[in-house]
Amino acid sequence: MQGEQKRIIRQGDILLVPTEDPLPGWAKERIVRDGVIARGEATGHHHRVAVVEDAEVFDCGHSMFVRVGPAEVSIVHEEHRPVQLEPSVTYRVHKAREYDYLLHVVRPVRD
Repeated sequence: MQGEQKRIIRQGDILLVPTEDPLPGWAKERIVRDGVIARGEATGHHHRVAVVEDAEVFDCGHSMFVRVGPAEVSIVHEEHRPVQLEPSVTYRVHKAREYDYLLHVVRPVRD
């Protein structure tokens, strides 16, 4: 349905925001083959697409995107419930950040 609001989805320290913005033309060269959208540096647990063939994940350096195919896909993580992404929607991945008041710096949350 046109004009229908897509929902924003959170799973732990990542936020998946539906976007209408087109991917950069060079994004196809930056496809992530293993479906991982956020790596857990501290725990080794990753946020990833459950079935890699059902979606494309793009690492554009400063941003990551998940483009879902014609079927719904799940994002899984060892410490969180799976979340479902709507079919035929592109999501921009936002990683949580924290502010260190002692050092006065913003940094990504380490999972």
